[in-house]
Amino acid sequence: MPAFLPEPYAAYGSNLWHDQMRRRCPDAVVAGSLTLPGWRLVLRKYALITRDAVSACPVGLWRMTERDLVAMDAYEGPRTYARIRIPLPDGTMAWTYEEIRIRRGPPAHEYVQRLRRGYADFAFDTAPLDAAISESGYAG
Repeated sequence: MPAFLPEPYAAYGSNLWHDQMRRRCPDAVVAGSLTLPGWRLVLRKYALITRDAVSACPVGLWRMTERDLVAMDAYEGPRTYARIRIPLPDGTMAWTYEEIRIRRGPPAHEYVQRLRRGYADFAFDTAPLDAAISESGYAG
């Protein structure tokens, strides 16, 4: 059994898609899901979350090993996203990635499909995703 890190990874974009995560982080396992109050999903070229007191964003939680974390840092950063810690509704902490380099949208069709697959994998209500897609200027 792999040694998992104490804090889960909170995915909100294409890393919700189980197939992608199996390829990127082979030891990662789903640890659950929740709605993160105070955050909103935004879609430019890629997904990001922003603080928004009246919104909530679904996130998938993954248990990761140190090897997975190193791989994820390579995929997400270091010039595009920075790893940050965020509080979860139960008072525990998780880590996620915050966009540090603004990349204008709209997103590519292939990327939107990855987001949709991830939302399906976690059985999330697609309303937050649909709103972010609509606001992004994505033409489909």
